[in-house]
Amino acid sequence: MSSESVFLGLDLQLMAEALPLLLVVAIVAWVISLLIEDVSIVDYIWSLMSLLTASTYAYSSFYFRDSQNSVGLVLLFMVVVWALRLGAFMLLRGRNRSEDRRYRVIREKFSPYFGLKSLAIIFLFQAFLAWIISSLFAVEFSVKTEIVWNYFHTIGVVLWLLGMVFETVADQQLYHFNRLVVRESETLRTGLWRYSRHPNYFGECCIWWGWALFVLPCAIDSELSLLWVFMAPVVMTLLLLKVSGVANMERGITERRPDYQDYIDATSMFIPWKPAIKVAGDR
Repeated sequence: MSSESVFLGLDLQLMAEALPLLLVVAIVAWVISLLIEDVSIVDYIWSLMSLLTASTYAYSSFYFRDSQNSVGLVLLFMVVVWALRLGAFMLLRGRNRSEDRRYRVIREKFSPYFGLKSLAIIFLFQAFLAWIISSLFAVEFSVKTEIVWNYFHTIGVVLWLLGMVFETVADQQLYHFNRLVVRESETLRTGLWRYSRHPNYFGECCIWWGWALFVLPCAIDSELSLLWVFMAPVVMTLLLLKVSGVANMERGITERRPDYQDYIDATSMFIPWKPAIKVAGDR
């Protein structure tokens, strides 16, 4: 059997250990959503699902496979910080709020019997997605030998830190803006939001690409493991840009916020950039 086949099998073995746990979390969250009639709860557990997979892989690697890869603990630390920060913020933001607009649209689309259907289309789907992108962590914790720290690890940590700063600051700025009783407009245009219409999503993207670079030394000699490494950030980038992120947030937004079109014209969609200066007389 080739070394790549062994590597692939070991990845799948690790991933198989986390899948039942993810399914249990998804089902419990689904039951709670039925009781409170709000599927937005899935947003609170998204980052915790990724933490669960990374923790499962790390535990299995160090305690059952005698791994010497201490560098992997740095990756686990980054995942812990990200997951707890994001989970706590989502919980804080969601207090005393009705079901998110995105889920109300889905609820209407899949009625009747949305409660039963939501198990598959929302909760099990999120669990499966978290399991798929956890391949990134499985590659890191599949390595039993000691990994020497190199510039890929440093760049990965720096990019992760940049993403954490962007996501945390952007989330706080938007949270405080939405709590203002009196606003000059319906759209936040200050702070990081002056340079990007979605700086929080940009930060999330940096986090996942930072992790990919961090894990890269574990996969540098295997084409199959390279595929596992880069699948996670590519999938997350596509989700953030085309599915549940930017595209979903801006769909029909100019109808709800008349001032948003000017914001679109002046501000970069994703990557922070100098805002366009509108000249008097421009439309």
